[in-house]
Amino acid sequence: MADVAKDLTAGTIGGAAQLIVGHPFDTVKVKLQSQPAPLPGQPPKYAGAMDAVKKTLTAEGPRGLYKGMGVPLATVAAFNAVLFSVRGQMESLLRSEPGAPLTIGQQMICGLGAGVAVSFLACPTELIKCRQVSVTIFPKLH
Repeated sequence: MADVAKDLTAGTIGGAAQLIVGHPFDTVKVKLQSQPAPLPGQPPKYAGAMDAVKKTLTAEGPRGLYKGMGVPLATVAAFNAVLFSVRGQMESLLRSEPGAPLTIGQQMICGLGAGVAVSFLACPTELIKCRQVSVTIFPKLH
């Protein structure tokens, strides 16, 4: 039980750190991907990543780069709980005896199973985040 708590805590802190550092990049990516196609002869809303950063900072301030981060940050613990629990259960099922090392193939199967399980949480979360970011681009559609 102590190992599970330690893994969950470390995973949660690591996941939160990754979100805090990486979310602005993801926000810019979503803004670039979801910008409307410009009319003939008109420039796109964002000329590139740096332009998207500048326009976001001007219009919304630094918080604009973190728009949509609440849901992923709130669910990082749940992701890790599912990830570690499913992986641990799959390891138990695939081991020939307690404590026996897993083969590379068995480790791949455990990782695959854990990844599939987490995707059931990650996909809806990603959709919500993208919609929150795109509200600033298409406010009349939301």
